[in-house]
Amino acid sequence: MGNKGRSDPGLFGSINHYDEHGNKTGRSDPGLFGGYINYDAEGRKTGRSDPALFGGYNHYDNKGNKIGHSDPGLFGSYIHTDSSGKKTGSSDPGLFGSYSHSDSQGCYVATCVYGSYDCPQVWTLRRFRDNILSKTVPGRVFIRTYYTVSPYIVKVFGNTTLFKKIWRKILDKMVHKLNSRGIKATPYKDKNRKVI
Repeated sequence: MGNKGRSDPGLFGSINHYDEHGNKTGRSDPGLFGGYINYDAEGRKTGRSDPALFGGYNHYDNKGNKIGHSDPGLFGSYIHTDSSGKKTGSSDPGLFGSYSHSDSQGCYVATCVYGSYDCPQVWTLRRFRDNILSKTVPGRVFIRTYYTVSPYIVKVFGNTTLFKKIWRKILDKMVHKLNSRGIKATPYKDKNRKVI
């Protein structure tokens, strides 16, 4: 999971944003009716972030076009998606109100275990998710739970050999069974545009 920087609380409720090298990239000031007004490093307004109806924030550019959304995750974190629903990263709380930001690659179990989002095993699992799991209510509940919980599992255990060894055995069996049932392992483009 790549580091994309951090955000630290500033004065009067503002939030200062920094890249992975510590360079300031902008700030977010509290809006009049909640949410935030976003500015770049030179102080030019770049858009706004408004509270969403069911939690999180909707993000808009300077022309009012929706450019993304942030959903609350576990333990005060946020999962970020673009306007098409593709996961773009996550933000995890740190000390004293700060957040560390990470990109979307390598955040989930299958990608961690196999080392790539684009490999035959993960293509199989992504097809299963889009064409089977997403068609039922229990399947959709599982998908949502997986996207909420798995980034934290990988963050805590993902760099250990034991974690990868155990999950490799489980996933290899699952992929083999799915392939034997006709789910292909050929290159695949996501339907629901989420990372597995």
